[in-house]
Amino acid sequence: MAEQLCPCGKPLHYSNPSTQALVERMISLLGPTIKVTRTQDGRTWRVPRHYIALHGLKEQDLPDLGFEEISN
Repeated sequence: MAEQLCPCGKPLHYSNPSTQALVERMISLLGPTIKVTRTQDGRTWRVPRHYIALHGLKEQDLPDLGFEEISN
């Protein structure tokens, strides 16, 4: 089985195995991405849950992260 990659391009890099297990369970229940809408302009992206768990997320960075932008 191939090693799973973080959207940043590195292998998943959780420092705590229980956190990784929790995020993977959430992904199995809810899917690998979540819709995130920027309050300043209402634009929405599909953001991978692993990315948020590993890197956090600032709404001003959304346009530059390369995630799929969707219409509301």
